[in-house]
Amino acid sequence: MDPRSLDNTSASISDIVTADKLDAVSAGIVKDDESQSLSALSEKQSALGTRATSKASPSKKHIRTSADTGTANADSDGASGAGDASARSQTANTSSERLKVRQVLERQAISELDDTDEFEGVGNAYDTGRGAKRAIAAMQDRKAKGALSASGGSKGSCANSVKSTSAQGAKKAKAASVNGVSQAQASRAAQATGAAAKTAASSSGNAAVAGTVGGSGIAAGGGVLCGVIAFVLVVLVIGQIISALFGFWDAEDKKRSMEGLPPYITYEMVEEAVRCQEEFGHPAGCTIAQIICESGQGETMSQLATRDHNLFGMKWASSFASAPEVAGKAGWTTQEEYTPGTFTTITAYFTVFKGDVECIRFRSRVFLQASHYSSNALIQQAIAERSSDKMAEGLKDAGWATSSAYVDSLKSAMDTYNLRRFDSMSVEDLESGALSADAVIAAAYSQLGVPYVWGGTTPGVGLDCSGLTQYCYRQAGIAIPRNSEDQAAFGRKVPVSEASPGDILWRPGHVAIYIGDDRYIHEPHSGAACTIASGASHFASAIKIR
Repeated sequence: MDPRSLDNTSASISDIVTADKLDAVSAGIVKDDESQSLSALSEKQSALGTRATSKASPSKKHIRTSADTGTANADSDGASGAGDASARSQTANTSSERLKVRQVLERQAISELDDTDEFEGVGNAYDTGRGAKRAIAAMQDRKAKGALSASGGSKGSCANSVKSTSAQGAKKAKAASVNGVSQAQASRAAQATGAAAKTAASSSGNAAVAGTVGGSGIAAGGGVLCGVIAFVLVVLVIGQIISALFGFWDAEDKKRSMEGLPPYITYEMVEEAVRCQEEFGHPAGCTIAQIICESGQGETMSQLATRDHNLFGMKWASSFASAPEVAGKAGWTTQEEYTPGTFTTITAYFTVFKGDVECIRFRSRVFLQASHYSSNALIQQAIAERSSDKMAEGLKDAGWATSSAYVDSLKSAMDTYNLRRFDSMSVEDLESGALSADAVIAAAYSQLGVPYVWGGTTPGVGLDCSGLTQYCYRQAGIAIPRNSEDQAAFGRKVPVSEASPGDILWRPGHVAIYIGDDRYIHEPHSGAACTIASGASHFASAIKIR
């Protein structure tokens, strides 16, 4: 309306202002309240990226319809449109918050998977997928808006066709401009995310996850995540089962090896003693006997052994400080027998070790390499013969301990725990459970003359045939069943011609220990005693346990 024609019209000032406002809105020069509200809502940002609202297209359709209806209902339509926009805004906000929580949980789960060795790189693939999904969603949204704008031009009354066409033309031009830029950006984003996905797949080796990023399954990211998590759970469960089984078998083998030893003597201690025997020649039986005599206190070990891992009571020397096995020194009170029968309490520094295994290795690698030990004739003989008894005598002779009963204490421990069996053993024998046949045979010889007692299991007092075989294998560190039939089922049957010394000879109701040259040791029957007999062919088969 031309302001110069005010004096020629009867319209009020409010009518003139209202008419001008409607013209400006219809021409697209300014935005009404509902358009501004929806524009602000569609551009809302979240912590995980820009997200287009699902209500955007219907809202714009409603605005165009409202504008084409006529100026008479403009104010009422604007009011109702503002109310609808407010309700949709609240709904969109609630949905957005839920989406944020879900995406944060997904991101946390993916991060935890990415920290594992098996699924390293999943995080990069997930981020790439999210970026590609957002780019595709943006392109689809822009296309939907363009189609809706084109279809909206056919609606409206003939009276407002000129205004509607003008307004739609302006909006189309603006939408085309924005859409062109957005499509270009989305295309570049898709190319970038595709390259990133390829890199992530090649670096992590997880082709399944990378393939999901490049396909149409991007929209089902939640399903992919659930699949990955399910796969991980299955892998973990299977791994736990396998680990438990192998751990059980390994523990059983170690338990057999430790049969008959004090509870504080661990498999690792025995293994290192045998390893040092192979490398340095020091008999393993005497090494273990020293641990028992130096550190054993009933069912436990001394504080020097438990706290400082000093299993042999080795005192400190400044030259030890650079040894990789040594952690330092500590002062302890101890008793020394400088005069036979007289004990003197002193305070001295003892070596602190990093662990029990390190202590055993240090004994052979450093301590026993001192000239007064390495050049001792008895110790040299012990190494040559692998004799724990000679080693005990050599240690005392070279000045290891001041106690006059030291050698007797070591030999007593060897007898009590059958430690000499380790002198002829290798690490491979220990790890496989194939202990020395000599230990089995030596145990059988030790029972010669012991009376046969039906059901007897007491060595040196009374044994039956299966009680003898069970005792012999227990001395070799292997637990076998009690009766003869179960022993036969426990081992592996072979022809008697394939029997090796230490194997069990079996026939229904009777067993014996084969010692070679067609001979065996057994408890024959009531009224007899353990003896050596000939004629292995009298047995049905040999049983190999080791």
